[in-house]
Amino acid sequence: MGRSASVAHLFDTAPDGNASIITHAPFTVRGTAPGEPVAADVALQAAAYDVPAGHRLVLVLDTKDPFYGDVNEAGGKLTFSSPGSDPSYLDLPLA
Repeated sequence: MGRSASVAHLFDTAPDGNASIITHAPFTVRGTAPGEPVAADVALQAAAYDVPAGHRLVLVLDTKDPFYGDVNEAGGKLTFSSPGSDPSYLDLPLA
C-alpha cells in the first residue's frame, strides 16, 4: 500500500494573468493501491477576501509545494477526475 499527496491552491487571477494566492491546503492519502480511485474532500484554509471586478478564481491542484513534505514517489502519476454522476465542485461560502 502506498501514499500520495497533493496541494490545492486557490488564486485570484487578474485580467493581465497575474495571480495572488488566497488560500491553500494539503491532502494526503495513505494505504491505497496504485490505480485505486480515492475521493478527496479538501478543506481550504478559511480566508476573508474580496475578489475585484474582472478577476477570476482559479483552483490549482499540484503534487509539489516547498512548504510541505513530498511523499510522492519519483516518476509517479496522479490523475484528478470525477465521474459524471458525482462531478467535482468548489464550494465558496459568500458573505
